[in-house]
Amino acid sequence: MKMLLVHCDYFSYLTTQRTKVAEEIASGCKSCAIKDALVIFVTAEKYDAENPSKVVGKGIEEIISKAKQLGVKNLVIFPFVHLSEQVSDSDVAMGIMEELHERLRSLGYSVDKAPFGWEKVFSLTSKGHPLAESSRTIRP
Repeated sequence: MKMLLVHCDYFSYLTTQRTKVAEEIASGCKSCAIKDALVIFVTAEKYDAENPSKVVGKGIEEIISKAKQLGVKNLVIFPFVHLSEQVSDSDVAMGIMEELHERLRSLGYSVDKAPFGWEKVFSLTSKGHPLAESSRTIRP
């Protein structure tokens, strides 16, 4: 799994078009606007299929570490296939995104998950400090 983490003053997205692998979503989940958040762009990779729960666990450790370092409680999980050329199949990726979302919520974070498999318009304003952007590669 690859992650790009961005500490944002503001982040928003709006779904525009479903793809052939799009998950079903309720009308209230088609957009999001949030202030002071850690946005996590996530790409599930083919290696993740070996042990998705282990990858999620390691990913959560990294996300929590960064959130604590920044003092952030608002998180956005944003499926983003463009961080790797070795992407997983859509079922594995959807499962990883959902598990990240649920486990982080169970730990007391306010978590939004952008819909998987949808084209989205998004806008962000990065905080612009030395720790505002970072990337992580997670292997099973």
